[in-house]
Amino acid sequence: MSKSSRTPSKNSKLPAKELRAGEPDKPADDDATPNLSKAARTREFIREQAAPIFNKQGFAGTSLGDLTVATGLSKGALYGNFKDKEGIALAAFGYSMEQIRKVMTSRLDPLSSNRQKLVELLNFFGEYVMHPPIPGGCPMINYGVEADDSQRFMRKVIAREMQSTMGFIQRCLEKGTESGEFKSDFEAPAIAQLIFCAVEGAIVVSRVTGSPAPMAAVVAQCRTMLDRLAG
Repeated sequence: MSKSSRTPSKNSKLPAKELRAGEPDKPADDDATPNLSKAARTREFIREQAAPIFNKQGFAGTSLGDLTVATGLSKGALYGNFKDKEGIALAAFGYSMEQIRKVMTSRLDPLSSNRQKLVELLNFFGEYVMHPPIPGGCPMINYGVEADDSQRFMRKVIAREMQSTMGFIQRCLEKGTESGEFKSDFEAPAIAQLIFCAVEGAIVVSRVTGSPAPMAAVVAQCRTMLDRLAG
């Protein structure tokens, strides 16, 4: 799927940081990250700067030159911190997912009921589709397309993230059933897969068409399904 021209809106309420070629940020100083070694701070800086590039351009479309421009570091410095380009890509993917989880956690953790958590998760995706925390869209989809076709080294890591999200939805459904928020006459694993796959598919359609309407429709239908499960 195309990864071009996917820039977050200036009105996004979710944190999003664009890189401008030739104007990289500087690695965090000692005072900013006192618990990390210099090497660890440099690695963190590299994966932070690399994350939007890989997410927008893909693994094949990202050159080592792109990474040196974004970080301001030499090729030797990059490979002094990561074994190869694959290692940088995996680290960048991990960083992207961490940022997404931070936003999700801040929104879901304060909620007391499992049903509320699922509704808010859907609301998050409704906003996330056009205004992702990491520029370029959904990392699971963007990396997943290449992992399925050519970059097989990424498959296990991406599959694990997908399973983690589906597992979270499933646990909310199961705990909600135990607490009486949902009825018990449904298969939680199947419903979790249905919600996840519907949302991820809507992300693709909404971003390709440039319209939030497909995602809005999926979110509305998933919320209706949760209402029915609650009786």
